[in-house]
Amino acid sequence: MNVRKAARNAAKKIFVASGALRMAHRLSAPAAVILRYHSIQDRPEQYATTIGCDSIHATPIFERHMELIARRFNAVTMNDVALFLKGEKSLPQRAVAITFDDGYKDNVRFAAPILNRFGVPGTFYVLVDSVDRSKAPWYCLLRHAFWTSRNPKWSDPATGTIHDLSNSQARDAAFLNTAEVCAQASAPAREELVEYATRSLDPVPFPHEGDLMMTWDDARTLVKSGHAVGSHTMTHPNVAHVSLTEARSELADSKRKLEKELGEAVKHFSYPHPALNPQWNEATLKMTEELGYATAVTTTPGAVRADARPLAIPRTYIPRKESEFLWHIERTFVFRPGAGGEVHPGA
Repeated sequence: MNVRKAARNAAKKIFVASGALRMAHRLSAPAAVILRYHSIQDRPEQYATTIGCDSIHATPIFERHMELIARRFNAVTMNDVALFLKGEKSLPQRAVAITFDDGYKDNVRFAAPILNRFGVPGTFYVLVDSVDRSKAPWYCLLRHAFWTSRNPKWSDPATGTIHDLSNSQARDAAFLNTAEVCAQASAPAREELVEYATRSLDPVPFPHEGDLMMTWDDARTLVKSGHAVGSHTMTHPNVAHVSLTEARSELADSKRKLEKELGEAVKHFSYPHPALNPQWNEATLKMTEELGYATAVTTTPGAVRADARPLAIPRTYIPRKESEFLWHIERTFVFRPGAGGEVHPGA
């Protein structure tokens, strides 16, 4: 770490400890910060080529995060957020909601027991087709194929591009480029491309696939424990970049299947953001409303204030280091960043 970065980190730590941001938050309008997790693992390195390190928080780090949430903030549910945005409920000061995307098995194995111990409710947005078929999401299969390929080059059949795979940076670039193609393809076309890539790239065998995603019994256990389960679509396209018919199917079929398996109404949705911007538009917003979703979360950063659109709610990433974690939450409460969002396959 260079001297300038170390000085910035020290200043953030001192600023958080001083309580200045907390005081500023008390003077601002009511708001909530929604945190976005994906995977919680005891051994993140074992899933580096499948889930990807950017999407994984180590179990001890997550446990410390939840301890801090329980001690310094007020944990709320997405139902609380929905009622707040309808003007039917006030939020406590320093309200924070915990969410997970994708529906990985580790959410039940590692995350849920920690949430339960600290009394923190979570919302788990599951990728319905992957859960239903016990199949790894396409971006996990694709990442593993590129990152463990035994070939020096690969020709993309969708674009004709020949990708160099001679080093890790080139492999990652090829993966991201192909993810963009997949994100805007129909489900059958996407599955065909991923199958071709996983065959022609000659990767090492994919590990843990049968145990990667939660089961329907796992999802029902989460609900019985007081957590919420929502939709993350059927197959994880960017719904703003597929046809309207495809988008509606992803939104409607996932909700219908979830309600059948869980035996209750599914009110909450998370927009996939595997690649490309934007991740939602006015057409998808109208669809979520027509289908009866109460909230839809995005990867656009920021706090949820009373004027937020319930079906395009901001949500924020989570730094791992404790001082950065606290700094990020505190500053999100106070400041209004511009529109944007992070894009990485798996969001």
